[in-house]
Amino acid sequence: MLKIHFLNVGKGNCTIIEFPSKRLTMIDIDNSRIDDDDDVLTEPVDYFVSKFSNKLFRFILTHPDMDHLSGLNQLVDAKVSIENFWDTDHNKSFSDEDWKSSPYDKKDWEKYLILRESTSDPKALKLYRDATSECCWTQDGITILSPSSSLVELANKSKEYNHLSYVLRIEYAGVKVILGGDASKEAWDEIYKHYKNKNKFLKADILLAPHHGSSKNIHEDAFNAIAPDYVFVSVVKGVDYDYEYYNRLAKKKVLSTKYYGTMCVEIKDDGEYNLNCEKRSC
Repeated sequence: MLKIHFLNVGKGNCTIIEFPSKRLTMIDIDNSRIDDDDDVLTEPVDYFVSKFSNKLFRFILTHPDMDHLSGLNQLVDAKVSIENFWDTDHNKSFSDEDWKSSPYDKKDWEKYLILRESTSDPKALKLYRDATSECCWTQDGITILSPSSSLVELANKSKEYNHLSYVLRIEYAGVKVILGGDASKEAWDEIYKHYKNKNKFLKADILLAPHHGSSKNIHEDAFNAIAPDYVFVSVVKGVDYDYEYYNRLAKKKVLSTKYYGTMCVEIKDDGEYNLNCEKRSC
């Protein structure tokens, strides 16, 4: 089966996918709130090391925001080897002054700068929509819906890096999952226009809401085309998301990490899938 783990890391993101090919994949990482939140959160490096091997076939950074890359230094220090590192050709940077008031660890950013320029172990890849797959994301049922090169250009010009966030579609045994990253309305608009005439290509069973369920990242046409049964939201206690909208969108249920904890989707070979939640029944 294929298993997708949505970790309860608070208002950040970390998703781990066990593909039947055994190509373990981590999408984003965030351990920045583990010590300063009154909720019990999942430490992503501990979770990975305790459940899996020390080999990660691909790490995908959706975009260069610190709540999606905090913990990279710890992941490498834990002797987890990374074979491929997905990134985008952005121009984001921080000054020394930025770090003085930052709640994040500068070491994670410094480690990231090394990884994104690496040529082996890991091999850094800049992959956009319509990229040619030699190995192995198409074999794993991954489609890159976004970004396009034009969205990367827009992000670099505007300094709004949510425009270039990866949006990924995972399909296995007929079950489809869309992972929204922090994609902006502009990104969703381009996605919708690109795929709207492709015979319900955007239709999915599960949507990971972009930008932690923020109303600022909702594109109703695109999301109506996705028409998910379930919407998952990665968000922390004390932070609201647009539950009213997503509750109308989801045909079955909205599931947030702040209420349900770490969640796992198990997709079987026959197309049936199960949901398992840490804190209460899904």
